[in-house]
Amino acid sequence: MTFPEGVVIACDEGKPELPVAGSQYFFRFDWDKDLSRLTSWEEATHNGNTWEVHRDDGTTGFLVGVGVVPEYRGMRVSHNLRFGEHKISELLIAFVLDSLFNAGVERVIANARIPFYHKVGSEMRVEAYCAFRQEGKLFDPVLRFHERMGAKILKPVSYSMDDPESRNGGCWVVYERRFES
Repeated sequence: MTFPEGVVIACDEGKPELPVAGSQYFFRFDWDKDLSRLTSWEEATHNGNTWEVHRDDGTTGFLVGVGVVPEYRGMRVSHNLRFGEHKISELLIAFVLDSLFNAGVERVIANARIPFYHKVGSEMRVEAYCAFRQEGKLFDPVLRFHERMGAKILKPVSYSMDDPESRNGGCWVVYERRFES
């Protein structure tokens, strides 16, 4: 089963030679809120083969990944989707949240990388790292991004995906509403 709506591309109309500024991939599936079913990104996406788990009428949206071309990272832009200026990654996620909630999903989840986890050393377990982030006791750019977009940390996992910066760990996050700037 394919889901062409699950790909969103942000373009820079002022650069016809390289118009792509970023992208966001997502799909819909059925999740019964059983946290034990949230294991790794690889298992949830069938190793990136999202068409194997996508369901057109799925009750849960899944943010597979967002990417921004390096020259556009951190850049704030205006767009007719939102008032004011926002980063491209914020616009992509906001658009996807709007699309999924408008289509009737109950929630949207993501398996977030924790790229600063390698900086705390091996003495801290991923559960403590994510708990410290929830309490505001440490900075992690990806978790902070999701929290600023309205997500809540659901569940840390010691193996999320092959990711040396995150020491292969991650945190499942949930969006229960669309982004409001």
